[in-house]
Amino acid sequence: METTTSSSGGNVTNATEPAAWAPEPNLVLASQIMVNLVLFFMMIAMGCAMTFSHFKEIMKRPVALTLGAVCQFGVMPTLGFSLAHAFQLPPNMAIGTIIIASCPGGMASNFYTFWLEGDPTLSVCMTTVSTILGIGMMPWCIYLYTQSWVSLSTVLVPSATEIVITLVILLVPVAIGMVMRWKCPKAAIKIGLVVNIIVVICYIIAIAIYVVTFTPVFQSSWRPYLLAFTYPVLAFSIGYAIAWIFKRNKYQCRTIALETGVQNGGLALSLINLLLLKGEGAGPGIGEMIVIPILHTLAVTLEGFSGIGLYWLYKRCVLGEKELESFKGDRNLGRLRDEEPSPKAKGKPSTLKVGSVNAACESDVVTTADKASEASFPGEGGEFAYTSSVLTPSK
Repeated sequence: METTTSSSGGNVTNATEPAAWAPEPNLVLASQIMVNLVLFFMMIAMGCAMTFSHFKEIMKRPVALTLGAVCQFGVMPTLGFSLAHAFQLPPNMAIGTIIIASCPGGMASNFYTFWLEGDPTLSVCMTTVSTILGIGMMPWCIYLYTQSWVSLSTVLVPSATEIVITLVILLVPVAIGMVMRWKCPKAAIKIGLVVNIIVVICYIIAIAIYVVTFTPVFQSSWRPYLLAFTYPVLAFSIGYAIAWIFKRNKYQCRTIALETGVQNGGLALSLINLLLLKGEGAGPGIGEMIVIPILHTLAVTLEGFSGIGLYWLYKRCVLGEKELESFKGDRNLGRLRDEEPSPKAKGKPSTLKVGSVNAACESDVVTTADKASEASFPGEGGEFAYTSSVLTPSK
């Protein structure tokens, strides 16, 4: 926004000094409460979808998990830094870009992974691990990549202490969800579904509050919009390419791509809101800082649902498939371990032959004797027997 000043020669336009603007404090507080509720319920849902045995099995074959972490805290901040310079963003807006780029993975990636037929178990594990790693990596990435603009900025960057405390607090509901899954697995699955519905409702309310609270954000020039909608597409593409280069199967490639591009936007918005509530930084500065996190969150949501729609349109119209591939066979450890064998199969463990690290699992359904369910799933070398929802090495 431009301001005009009076001088002896008439009105002079000063394009570098933004007009005074500050959001309504009560609306800022309301948005912070809603964002915190979204984060809390999202983390509980993530914990309910994960078991200790899932995590243990994924850690035995950590290649995909490692690639996801490298993409999350290597590719994303570097890409955000490069785009902020390429689009010549103002200092405060660029810092906001780095904050969202340095955040760990978001829970939405787990939803997209399921409907785009990736590996849901790996997705949940990657989101959890990135949240844990974010305790150290997020402050470091923000410090490293904001140095180009810190001296020019009119607002303070969230401190490392604030980031660490926020991330540690986020791990509490994850632990609660995992304990619920451990003690009451059936109830935890139902609770997870209910919590996901609550998350969607809270998310819609939070977005509505943000639109009202930060109206000037949506009056920005074309550059923030183009950056916000380009950023996730580039991240998805780079994440998939890296996974493909390291010869991950198609399910893991999709999962790593989604985990790379979907950030925890609620965390970024919460940290910036905290600066506002503490009274740190001028109104225009905070307004600029929050532009990219809000637009990026909206862009990921729109692109995610659009991708799901196009994918299913392709499956139905081109491939002639109507059923979700996840339901045709047990191609991921999570579904495999949670299902009980049929009565005839009890006491007669089925053998699961796991493909090599470089092999993709192309067949989802395998015929077995005695009507015992047997499935192939993508994984690394070894042979496993499936008995009573537990995978144990076969002899």
